[in-house]
Amino acid sequence: MKRFSLSMVLMGCVVSVIAVASTAFPDQSNSVNAKGRSNNGFSERSLSGSYASSGAAGGYQSRSIGVTTFDGRGGVERFVTINAEAQGGGRKLIYVVSTGTYTVGPEGIGSIEFLNTFSSGSTSTVNFDFVVSKSSRGGRSGAIQANEITGIQREAGTTASPVEEYWTRREGI
Repeated sequence: MKRFSLSMVLMGCVVSVIAVASTAFPDQSNSVNAKGRSNNGFSERSLSGSYASSGAAGGYQSRSIGVTTFDGRGGVERFVTINAEAQGGGRKLIYVVSTGTYTVGPEGIGSIEFLNTFSSGSTSTVNFDFVVSKSSRGGRSGAIQANEITGIQREAGTTASPVEEYWTRREGI
């Protein structure tokens, strides 16, 4: 007859509880890379590099294209050209340079605050709420990289509303 010590029985119980918990709550695990950082969930590091942006406001009243660069630490810069309806008919181009900050929660939902400077010299502050809609694991650390992001501006747009923006990671840049 085999004898089990109290510590062996307790160890078996702990292992059983961990096994059940990891099966019942698979998204609650927290793997760690060699540097001690979490590999699970999104963070500011998930948005890093150059992204092509395209936007729309009020349906087709206003469309935009541009480039947005996220620094992976919560800083962001973008250059946007807006093609909007002109007074009296026709179209007009509006050029915007923006700087700002962003945050990302572990579920991939975040926000951006931009200070916009228009070609006219005027400025405004706008806020976007966004969700990472496509991602992949990358790099040596296996961190999550945002590949596509969908956002909507909280405030009314300069040319039309609501303002939607889409960011797609530019590969090789």
